[in-house]
Amino acid sequence: MDEAKAQEICAWLSKALQDLQAAEWLLARPEPLSDAAGFHCQQVAEKALKAYLTWRDEPFEKTHSLVALVGKCLSFDPAFSELRTAAVTLTPYAVAVRYPGDLPELTREEAEEALALARQVWHFVLDRLPPAVRRWG
Repeated sequence: MDEAKAQEICAWLSKALQDLQAAEWLLARPEPLSDAAGFHCQQVAEKALKAYLTWRDEPFEKTHSLVALVGKCLSFDPAFSELRTAAVTLTPYAVAVRYPGDLPELTREEAEEALALARQVWHFVLDRLPPAVRRWG
């Protein structure tokens, strides 16, 4: 893998990790910010999946649909079917939780589930990337 491609993959992963840390921090507060945490959880999954597709040289549109991204990943590895529940659950958190009236506010339990799903996607993708870009664990 050339250096430019490795750097692009690492850039996606670095942003995903920042979102993961933000979600964890938002939920660890005495009064958790569940909607904001849910948004960051969706972003973790989106950016991790885009890192994987970048590694596979698979172009992707600007989308927040994790279902669509997982679908693209499935063509390379059928094990990505394990992420369907995460994709369906997290996709609405990209936009709907950011505006009033689109979804009810997330409960702490829903946000904690979102965090668990985001971690699942994060580790799943990392496990499938080459060691040269796996700086996080």
